[in-house]
Amino acid sequence: MSNQDELLSLHGRLLAGDLRASPKIVERTLAPLVAIVTRDIAGLSDCQDIEQACFDALFDYLVDPGRYNSKRGSLVTYLAAVAKGKAMTVRRGNQRRTQLETNYSVEEHAERERAEEEGEEKALDRLDWDRFGGELVKDPGDAEIVALIKVGAHTEVAVAKAIGLKIDSAGLAAAARRVERIRGRARRIAGRNDI
Repeated sequence: MSNQDELLSLHGRLLAGDLRASPKIVERTLAPLVAIVTRDIAGLSDCQDIEQACFDALFDYLVDPGRYNSKRGSLVTYLAAVAKGKAMTVRRGNQRRTQLETNYSVEEHAERERAEEEGEEKALDRLDWDRFGGELVKDPGDAEIVALIKVGAHTEVAVAKAIGLKIDSAGLAAAARRVERIRGRARRIAGRNDI
């Protein structure tokens, strides 16, 4: 007796109410189902997801074996179609979850950076610029930059104009570096003085 004939016989017994046919059907179909789903559904690397999709397909069949029509194909083919559908649902759920986690961590990271910048801004706002301003001035033009930072007008364009740099990409980049250098000194002073 072939495997298909044996499965049809077990299917007939299940339809007749013989519950002893259930474990035999599971035993003969589970391994082929797992192999088919593993082969046909890409993107499911977790074996438990694959096995769960196969078990769910078998459970649905065992609850209502009358849904299977032997004239349309073999029992394994029928169960494989159901299991692949369930596996694709799991895959879509995993992809949505991964996308949400990725979006959340990107948003969370951006929010954390904003909070750190705001905390840094508050620390720099509390810095006694008049008292420590002299420590921030090391190079020509630093005094002008410190004055702009004190009033919150330290845009790249304003700094470039104040220290005589060209208003082009190189000049604006140099202005941004100079501001960051002074802000770094201010952070060190603020940290040293627990401000």
